[in-house]
Amino acid sequence: MNDANNLTQKSIVKTIILIGVVLLIILNFAGVINIVRNIYGVVFPLLLGGGIAYVLNLLVVLYEKIYFPKSKNKVIISSRRGISILLSILTIGVFLLFFLIILIPQVNQFIDLLIERFPAIYESVVAWANQYADQLPVLQEKLNGLNMDGKTALEKGSKILGSWAGGTVSLVGTIFGKIMSFILALFFSIYILFSKEDLKYKFEKLINTFMRADRRKKLYNVLRTANESFSSYIVGQCKEAVIIGVLCTLGMVIFGFPYATVIGPVIGMTALIPMVGAYIGAAIGFLLIVTDDPIKALLFILFIVILQQVEGNLIYPKVVGESVGLPGIWVFAAITVGGGLLGISGILFGVPIFATIYKLVSQSVNERQKARREG
Repeated sequence: MNDANNLTQKSIVKTIILIGVVLLIILNFAGVINIVRNIYGVVFPLLLGGGIAYVLNLLVVLYEKIYFPKSKNKVIISSRRGISILLSILTIGVFLLFFLIILIPQVNQFIDLLIERFPAIYESVVAWANQYADQLPVLQEKLNGLNMDGKTALEKGSKILGSWAGGTVSLVGTIFGKIMSFILALFFSIYILFSKEDLKYKFEKLINTFMRADRRKKLYNVLRTANESFSSYIVGQCKEAVIIGVLCTLGMVIFGFPYATVIGPVIGMTALIPMVGAYIGAAIGFLLIVTDDPIKALLFILFIVILQQVEGNLIYPKVVGESVGLPGIWVFAAITVGGGLLGISGILFGVPIFATIYKLVSQSVNERQKARREG
């Protein structure tokens, strides 16, 4: 009886503490978010290193199976892990180099064209707005206060971007900091790969020591679900970006749209952002085409919409598979929340995180419903 009372009291105390923590977070939400962002900034190289190790490990396992797996030679056995890690890094490095050699010239050409065309686009938009300004006094007032041509607008926009970057010194410092973070993350990932069996053993030992069997089962289920969501999402999204970039380029060439080799790779790159990425690239492509031929620009938007429908209904389920299993509304929510909290990394990885949570909640709901039916 006393044991039951003690358990009840402990449960009440835990509930009160949990409610207090939740209320504290709600009442100080902005402060909590700032603390989380600061912590994230500090541990980001370690998190990035873990992510790099996760991706590299897929190749490391493959190379270890190829690199004389049945050999009894001590030199080969002792060097297998190091050679596999080196080959994995070289494989990704060669792929990225090949990708950048193709993409960077196209992106540079795209930026040059956009800068060249922007004054004409700006002046065309202002001229179109002036036609309807008489009907909208507020618009007329804004246009009168604008008083600048396209070239001046471009120069002003460049100055604003420069001020956002914090000046040249700040920009150089930011780039240097990112490079150092990446180098630190790369070394950390190599350390993880070299000692992954030992880390796994220590993790399991720690879990077995401090967690009950039922909680260990739940934890391993969470990790397994997260692994499935992230692996299928990362590999699938990369394949998806390449496919849509190639299809867009080929389609633009076939239908005679201008700047096909420039816009296609850019749309492929922006397609890494789920759901809305390709449309972002399409909007930029529209700005380039509209100065040459407004009719072709409208047809280009129609082409992109059709391509996205084909991609979303036929290609995406086959390439990414249904293992991500996240409805469209939650994909949009994941992008919005992830981007608001963690910026670009939140946009890219918000979907697999939400997918993991969605699957776990679905599993819990199904188990509870099954238990009620059986009970």
